[in-house]
Amino acid sequence: MWDKAMPLHAPPATQTHNERKKKIMRDKQSSITAAQIRGACALLDWSQEDLAQATKLSVATIRKLEQGNISPRGKTNQLIRDAVESARLEFIEPQGVRLRPDGVDIYEGESGVQRFFDDVYHTGLNGEEIVQVWPTYHHFNRVIGEYRAKHVERMRQVKDQIKVSCILTESSDVKVYEYCSYRFLSSHYVDCVPFYVYGDKYAIVSFPPDTHIKIIVVESRAAANAFRKQFYSMWDKATPLHPSLNKPTANVRAIDRPKKKRVK
Repeated sequence: MWDKAMPLHAPPATQTHNERKKKIMRDKQSSITAAQIRGACALLDWSQEDLAQATKLSVATIRKLEQGNISPRGKTNQLIRDAVESARLEFIEPQGVRLRPDGVDIYEGESGVQRFFDDVYHTGLNGEEIVQVWPTYHHFNRVIGEYRAKHVERMRQVKDQIKVSCILTESSDVKVYEYCSYRFLSSHYVDCVPFYVYGDKYAIVSFPPDTHIKIIVVESRAAANAFRKQFYSMWDKATPLHPSLNKPTANVRAIDRPKKKRVK
């Protein structure tokens, strides 16, 4: 039968993974237009002041960008893109903007951790509580390094705008800060994988052996709501930290625990 059969025409070439990746990078680097900025603000119901706050740009700069008097370049372009994408929108070529569909983002290594925290910060500015569970922080603390101080400082500045709650265990080695509410729960009731829920996103922090840290973020309202519900169930069972720990430089390892008796 094969000898009698006619060969089919070769299927059209499909775009390879690398080609798609290059196209995404070109789109990322392309300059955002005034029409796209106005469209994004309209979809988000943001004023010029709201966009200025989300990007840390001046209101005067935002006004000029929306009017097309200047074009966003370099860092300004990226700040606007980050703020809008954190609010679940995406810019599309050539002049569009739309709600971003559910998807998965992966952040790896030191630069990935920094971009993850930027995403947490910008998403948190939209007003929904950030919740997190940290069974251990040792490996994460080593990767984030000096960038943690920058993130902590900006979170302090918006502590009246963003509510943050965190569950720690006896294995946690985390500095506690005044912008966050903490409770303690035994590791017997906490999964070993740290997780975040912020906005419509659920993130798990993975420490694969011999590889860079990996943060997997799933953007799905249903998933975020489900894991928020799980967090609040754990929160109700958790114990508030000792009042002496409610200060910026306190360390969770100072939690009162039964002291071992010395053997004479």
